[in-house]
Parts: sequence; structure tokens; C-alpha cells
Amino acid sequence: MHVESYYDEYVPRQTATGVNARHKSIARLLISFGLQPDHRVLEIGCGIGTVTGLVAEKLSAGGSLLATDLSPKSIEAAKRRLAGFGNVRLLAGDILSLDLNDIFDVVVLPDVIEHIPIESHPALFGRVAGWLKPEGFAFLHYPNPFYLEWLHEHRPELLQIVDQPIHADILLANASPQGLYLDHYETYSIWIREGDYAFAVLRPSAGVGGFTDLPKPRPSLPRRCARRAKRWLREISHGSPISWGSRFGSRSSRRS
Repeated sequence: MHVESYYDEYVPRQTATGVNARHKSIARLLISFGLQPDHRVLEIGCGIGTVTGLVAEKLSAGGSLLATDLSPKSIEAAKRRLAGFGNVRLLAGDILSLDLNDIFDVVVLPDVIEHIPIESHPALFGRVAGWLKPEGFAFLHYPNPFYLEWLHEHRPELLQIVDQPIHADILLANASPQGLYLDHYETYSIWIREGDYAFAVLRPSAGVGGFTDLPKPRPSLPRRCARRAKRWLREISHGSPISWGSRFGSRSSRRS
């Protein structure tokens, strides 16, 4: 079955499922890694717009979201679903050939990279790098590759038409030559105890600037008090007795 037709026919299933824990997790993670209300966002593989709606809710009137999907019927369903959002634009087509001339703060691939043939990943990441601002980031969410390998062996009926394990070395081998570096990678659990999902944050190498020391933290109050006490004891031991009254002020002087 052709991939586009497969996802056209997948629309009723997505519609019945609606927004679930995975979609909500993606939205939370985007915020934690820097999504801002005024950002320009590109979503690749939006399906019927489940993640799209959650992200759009986080954007202000100054922000915008362009969401794309290979399936025209998915985009039709997303347009109906997201009709109330004025900051969302939806576009059907293959991301490897769509003519997008915009620059974005964030590019989101929500459980889509495993469905794009690996041999196309260098071209995909080249396009993503070209769409990102130097200070922007790409967020990729997809099944833990070890879990996906287990599904291939034990539960193949749960797999989609193209469902490839994407290990970190494969991800970097295709993204790094395109000018993207790995800022964060993590596996975690949504429905499976051992970790069923992974996410990666890629940033443009061109955005790496200088490096600045962090400000030194101020000592805690107990430590500052301990230092003062040690200093006071040293003064006494060196023959300079100081009364508590002269050191801290007598009670009578504080009342005057």
C-alpha cells in the first residue's frame, strides 16, 4: 500500500483516539526545551492535528504554526479540528519536496521520523537545518528503538507501514553532516515500564557562540554565620577580646 494512502485511511483511527498522553507529553517537553509564545513553529507530520492544537494553545498572537502532513485527508481533518485557531496554517505534501521559504524558531517531528525511510534522512535533516534560525531547535519524538525492535519481533500487528528503529548513532550520522548537533537525548516511559519513547533535541552548529562562566552562588545563610563565628573566634584567640555587645550592638543601644 502506498504510504500516502495508508495514512489517508488512518484518519478514522486517529480521530477516534484523539489527544492522548503522548501528545500532551510532547507539548510539555517543547516548553521545557524553550518553546516561547511568540515563536514561529514548523510541525512535520501533523496527522489530524492532535499535537498541533496543543502547541497552538501555547502560542500568542505573535506566534505562528505551520503544520504539514503527507496525507491530504489528514490535513482535511486537521483543518476541521483546528478551525478556531487563527495562528495555524496547514499544508499537505511530502516534506522532502514542499517549497517552504520560511525560517522557524522550532521544528517539531512528533513520531514521524521512524516513518520516513532512513535513506531520506540526510535530505530531511538538510532541509530542517535550512529552516531553523541559528538559535532555534528541532525536537524529535519517536519510539525507543529497542522497544520498536521488540515490536517487530513480538507484536508486528502494532506497527505502521514504515516503522524503523532509529538508534542515536544513526540519527547523528545523518543529522551532524547537515550542521545539526545533539543537545539532548533521552528515553522515557509513557505506557511501557522499560521506556517506550525517546526524544532528541537538535540545534544548529552555526548557533554555537562563546562560553561564559556562571555567576558564583552566594553562600547559604548558615555558612555565612559559620564564617562570621570563626572570624570572631580568631579575633578572640589573638588577644582582641570583643564583647557580644560591641560586636553586635547592646540591647540598650538597639532600643535607643
